[in-house]
Amino acid sequence: MKKYLFLFIIPVAIFASDGSKNYDIIPRLFNFVLFFGILFYLLKDFAIKAYNARIKSIADRLDDIQNKLRDSKAKKEQAKKDVELAKVRAKDLLEVAKNEVETTKAKSADSLKQTLLDLEKNYENKKEFESKKATKEVVADVLSQTFNDSSVKLEQSKLIDIINKKVG
Repeated sequence: MKKYLFLFIIPVAIFASDGSKNYDIIPRLFNFVLFFGILFYLLKDFAIKAYNARIKSIADRLDDIQNKLRDSKAKKEQAKKDVELAKVRAKDLLEVAKNEVETTKAKSADSLKQTLLDLEKNYENKKEFESKKATKEVVADVLSQTFNDSSVKLEQSKLIDIINKKVG
């Protein structure tokens, strides 16, 4: 360890043994300050304009982004309102559809009942008509057999009386 310390101290001693020389630090410092003062004086307007332009462009971009953000939020809120309105309308349409189904069921049931009643009535009318038709055919057949039979000879007045008694 002592060897390393010795190796580091030897160069310091060698360079320090040279003695003091006259350095021109004051004039160099003055020239440096003067040079940067002139440079600052000449370039300050350009630097200020560039800096202000950069600040303005950043502010403009920030404003644009904030406007887009506000527009996006407004559109999001409008979309939420539209979704809620659509949900309400869907519920209303569903309710109307259910009511229409119930109404249609009721109308169909009433129509079916009326159709069945009409069919039963038509059946009864047709049955009655067929019964009358069969009765007429039987009466006509009996009468034709009676008139064609030579064993039974009735007078017309007696025949009318018999028919009136049967019908009446």
